[in-house]
Amino acid sequence: IFALPLVCIIFILFVFDRYLLFMLILLLRPSLDPILDKTKMGGFGVGGVLNALVILIALIAIFQKNFELRAFMLKAWAPFLLILLVGVGKAPEFIPAIKIYLSLLSNAAMFALALTLVKTQTDYGRWIRIVLFSSLIPVLYGFVDYFVGGVMHAVAGKRVSSTFSHPNILAFYLMLIIVLSFYLIKSKLAYLSPVVKKLLSLYIIMMIVLLLFTKTRSAWVACFAFFVLYGLLYERKYLILVMAFPFVALLIPEMRDRMLDLTQGNEVVTYGTLNSYAWRKYIWESGLSWMQPSHYLLGYGVEAFMHYSLEFFPLSGGEQRGAHSVYVQLFFDTGAIGLLSFIWLYGSLTYHMTKLYKVNKLMIFSAIMLICQYAMIAYSDNMLIYLAFNWYFWFVLGATYSIAYNENKRVAIEVSDMNKNLISKPLYGLSN
Repeated sequence: IFALPLVCIIFILFVFDRYLLFMLILLLRPSLDPILDKTKMGGFGVGGVLNALVILIALIAIFQKNFELRAFMLKAWAPFLLILLVGVGKAPEFIPAIKIYLSLLSNAAMFALALTLVKTQTDYGRWIRIVLFSSLIPVLYGFVDYFVGGVMHAVAGKRVSSTFSHPNILAFYLMLIIVLSFYLIKSKLAYLSPVVKKLLSLYIIMMIVLLLFTKTRSAWVACFAFFVLYGLLYERKYLILVMAFPFVALLIPEMRDRMLDLTQGNEVVTYGTLNSYAWRKYIWESGLSWMQPSHYLLGYGVEAFMHYSLEFFPLSGGEQRGAHSVYVQLFFDTGAIGLLSFIWLYGSLTYHMTKLYKVNKLMIFSAIMLICQYAMIAYSDNMLIYLAFNWYFWFVLGATYSIAYNENKRVAIEVSDMNKNLISKPLYGLSN
């Protein structure tokens, strides 16, 4: 009923002030999944309108004359997006393929918008605070979700998804906000007041508890890895707390059972039940062995793994199944070239981040760790379809790179001006 009026309001905001609209989207998007799902008609809804507008706003920003990082943006993203476009043309089902392509294009749009909107420390503080505030409703409602029952899973028991459509999406989103919040606490810059920083420490604890309630093991491991590496590189005192945490978590029966689940159901037997990791390995092996060598280079087309899973996966049960691995999915769908373009995207961004490490060591470390965490969880999950998480992941990376780039440029200009002044000044006190 309200879908059409809502779309009208969105378009009015776009005409009136497109960046105000974008700010509202960024602030509210993690809380909107339950609402957006109810507006869908024929697979499309208000969520698709928001995606299209984000892409349009980004295109307008990219073609502005003052966009210095356009070449960097295109160099990183163009190979991946072009290969995907070829994959859309080869796809066995066009509509699912174009939907996932537009979703991934919107990720690039979020990255581009961050590059254009964040140029000063003030800009960075403003937009990162919006990202942080976007988590308030999902985090608070997450505890409500836990106490009213959460999502029941046949193996894992009760899991929390909060405002997201799946517990895994909430888990990865929390992982991102935890890393970002920890950086804001440790940062010496005044992004937040001292009082808010103290409250943020409590907020991190709340998010870690909620992360446990999601029962997403890959997110647990990724978050644990961040704090271990931070302790090793910056503050050793954190290692004691971090190393003790897994033992404390194992004292909680639900967490212990979730970990012990991996010790059984590892073989494919008649009437046997596979654990989640063994199930993943089985579908990977089934899909890759079904592939013909002639498709190793360019694959079968975008979303082909889902389409053909009915043919090659014995446990499909008559339902299309996702690869549960970005690497397997991309190799099957877009071949070796598509997988390499994906690696190029993340590898080139990491390389350029490391070149700016001295500008702000902790900020760049946090960004590189987010990339490493993504690479870890992409091994065993369908990360490409988690739109809300991907938006914030790419916006944070774009904002981080942009502020580091602009700070490095500012320092270089100051040093250059200082050297020019020294050269231009006469040297007094020297004898003839």
